[in-house]
Amino acid sequence: MASKGIKGKAKWLVYLNHFIIGWDDNIWWFALGLFLIEITPQNLQFTASYGLVGGIVVLLFGTVVGDWVDRTSRLTVARTTVLVQNSALIVCCIIVYVVIEYKTDIAEVLPNEGLLRMCYALIIIIAILSNLTNMARKTAIERDWIVEICDKDPDMLASLSATMRRISLLTMVIAPIVTGQLLSRTSHSTGALVVAGWNFITIFVEYALLWKIYQEVPQLSREKIREERHMMFIEHMQGVDVIMEFNDLEEKDTKVPNQNADKDVIKESKLEDDKPKYTFWTSLCASYFTLRRGWKIFKNYEVAFAGLALASLYLTVLGFHSITIGYAYSQGLSEDLIGGLVAAAACSGIIGTFLYPKIRHQIGLQRTGLYALAAEVSSLTLCVISIFCPGSPFDPLYFSRNSNAEIDSENLIEYTTSFSNNITTFNVTTEPMTDSASAVTSYVSISLLLTGIIGARIGLWLADLTITQLFLESVDVTERGIVAGVQNALNELMDMLKYAIVILLPVPEVFGYLVIISYCFICLGWILFAVYVKKVRGYVFPCFKPKANYDLKSDI
Repeated sequence: MASKGIKGKAKWLVYLNHFIIGWDDNIWWFALGLFLIEITPQNLQFTASYGLVGGIVVLLFGTVVGDWVDRTSRLTVARTTVLVQNSALIVCCIIVYVVIEYKTDIAEVLPNEGLLRMCYALIIIIAILSNLTNMARKTAIERDWIVEICDKDPDMLASLSATMRRISLLTMVIAPIVTGQLLSRTSHSTGALVVAGWNFITIFVEYALLWKIYQEVPQLSREKIREERHMMFIEHMQGVDVIMEFNDLEEKDTKVPNQNADKDVIKESKLEDDKPKYTFWTSLCASYFTLRRGWKIFKNYEVAFAGLALASLYLTVLGFHSITIGYAYSQGLSEDLIGGLVAAAACSGIIGTFLYPKIRHQIGLQRTGLYALAAEVSSLTLCVISIFCPGSPFDPLYFSRNSNAEIDSENLIEYTTSFSNNITTFNVTTEPMTDSASAVTSYVSISLLLTGIIGARIGLWLADLTITQLFLESVDVTERGIVAGVQNALNELMDMLKYAIVILLPVPEVFGYLVIISYCFICLGWILFAVYVKKVRGYVFPCFKPKANYDLKSDI
């Protein structure tokens, strides 16, 4: 009974810590975009450079970070990531403040704006360092700590994961609004100092919460041990009358204290011998080999196809990203309306997090994933229909009609930049619309597009939670970090491919091609998840299950 009380208390501490982390992340995500636009107001080149370099770094070093999480004690990971991430954000915000306030003076220090360009590079490097440490912290907390807190109980794990996702969505709605009001009522340079001060305070708050969680859950202080080593450990024990499970040996006291002490010495000695004899910096220099090793580990799990399905969902513009927001603005929607639609999409995702525990309990993880992805595909069908409806600027022959003309991609940049600058005030713009926006004669197309995107968030988050729990239940404790690193790298790769395709198809007249490509990859995600289900159960739907030995309970 005491154990349950401890888990309950730790659960609420996890919720509070996750809220603070989500709040920090979303404040920084929203503020950084505005900071970068403030520094280079005429284009998104700086912003695009940050996104591209950040994606490459995560792709190359995401697995290394996950491997470091696996090989390092849980408390050390927590301490290091909290200190490094928040310190990096503080330094980055200070540099942003200096650049915004003294940009002209800095540009004149060295020829060709050399010092200013160095400041730009420092902002990108430090921000990416913060992203890597944040990824390590999320891997540790969301892929390892919560499993131990729930004591591997599937129902408790589903409930905890869904609630944490719900908290993330809530902070995603509220934090940008608060940050936008702050920046609009003061200035971007003042906002940078406020964000720096906030991160300084949260260093101590987050550290205290993680330390309290660590104390409340004894399982977190245990060594990460592969389950396959349990019998090897037992075979080396001497003087043991009854062979028992490894966890029982750790928790139960026997009648011979001296023999228990000998067992602990043997166990610690063996585990020390089993540990890899290389450091984090060695792995960093050999990131390619770590990535290859991580991929070999990843693909050996049956759940790997589910991970590939999740990665496929990242190659899409059918979400409220900067490109889709810019396209919506080009179709005549005002900033405040777009902001309301973003909030509606987040609320749709929150509904999915409420439905997930109940659906999973009723029909099981595999069928939940299948139906969730099917629901997402069905909803996004409206997006494909929308590109052929009245009001759509889609021109399949756009490039052939303009083969001799230079493709002007500045329109989309202008829409995105204008939205980013004006969303902080949540006022309807009074400036004349661009030619593309003023030429809109019907809102049928954009309405169907955004309706499909908002409705699909329920299925998307159901699928995300399902695949996340499949990994939590399937991956060995000593490989959770490196497997999560490979998954992060795959997600980032697909996200980078999305941006590459957008660069090739940058104007609203060919946005329909982006919709079709995105829809195809969402369908591919469903197919890959169905392959995973087929490998695990031998069939996809119960109606295709062999009649022999049919048992409805086996489908749940």
